[in-house]
Amino acid sequence: MFSDLRYSNCPVLIELICGVGPVSSKPYRRQKGASIANSPSRPSFLALDLLRGASALVVMMAHLRGYSLPAYGALPASDQGLITALFYAVTRPGHPAVMVFFVLSGFLVGGQVIRHVRDGRFDLQRYAVDRATRIFLPLIPALLLTALVAISVGSAFPIQDVVAHIAGLNGIVVPTVRANAPLWSLAYEIWFYVLMGCAGYAFSRRSLPAWSFFGLGAAALVFSVLEAQYLLFWLLGALVAAYPPRSLWVAYTGVVAFIGGIFVSQMMSDGGPWAGYATGPADAIMCAGLAALLPALCHEQANRILEPAAWPIRSLSAMSYSLYIFHYPVLVYLTANYMPAAPGLGDGAITSLVVKGAVCFAVCLVFYLLFERRTVAFRNRINGTVSA
Repeated sequence: MFSDLRYSNCPVLIELICGVGPVSSKPYRRQKGASIANSPSRPSFLALDLLRGASALVVMMAHLRGYSLPAYGALPASDQGLITALFYAVTRPGHPAVMVFFVLSGFLVGGQVIRHVRDGRFDLQRYAVDRATRIFLPLIPALLLTALVAISVGSAFPIQDVVAHIAGLNGIVVPTVRANAPLWSLAYEIWFYVLMGCAGYAFSRRSLPAWSFFGLGAAALVFSVLEAQYLLFWLLGALVAAYPPRSLWVAYTGVVAFIGGIFVSQMMSDGGPWAGYATGPADAIMCAGLAALLPALCHEQANRILEPAAWPIRSLSAMSYSLYIFHYPVLVYLTANYMPAAPGLGDGAITSLVVKGAVCFAVCLVFYLLFERRTVAFRNRINGTVSA
């Protein structure tokens, strides 16, 4: 898989990562007629799609288990065992999964901005439309659903807080709404995009207009309140996309660092043997390892290995954003009204967990089909209107 990190056998990767121009070959066979599919406007790298889809699923499973079962240490002794411990271990790394999202976002979005600036092709209008439609078309319905769920469980989510979440100011001027806790990361994502758009425009024009300066200043102010190391993790992904390392050992080291960082992070999480220690260094090791590994995962051999599972991988990846932002309010509603958390694994607790997870996934799929799936068409319509 990592036999040729000079990418001489992968012209699509050279074009995507290095920006050297159009190519003729493709690393996979597109499947026609799929009900859920990535946009055909860019090459699809199955390993990256697998990372994105699996990360969203891990986040959902972590919250599903948290809203359905007690912590492992609180289980009755008769319920504890190897299989149960493995299930808890698999459904624990929700936070590392979000770190994966940050690095992947930097790799796919930030790296593209750097390449376009370098090649003199950066288009601020297209960038703004692309990022706004990607974030807000699913986010606004998610916030409306969150508001309805918050009202149903007797929680407050006033209109000014809704507006703050749309503006990416949750965690800065208002707390992230409790009925949709994963939205904390959307504030980061929005401001990653603002920062990169302002910087990209300034570098592409070799000047700093007033609006760009104020945008950069606002981003600096925001990240003085937020956890600024997450911005560094995002930028790591962007840099390796624009300037991919060419040594085989970088990829090997990345595998070790990525797995090791996840392991140490889990040992430091609640209930772990090292609980109480700061997880920042473990996050940094994991994210640096993933960034080092990502260019190798784009190699055509990775696509060939994963091709038999291409449809489910691309399908899960396509709805990963909807899965991430819609699952939590559904879990809150189901737990509060129909299926409360169980004290152990008996008395139908596993059945309740499976049913709750299936309903949650189905609701996320419906919202994906209604909104996220239409992002490209909506974006093209806006671009056509603005161009006209």
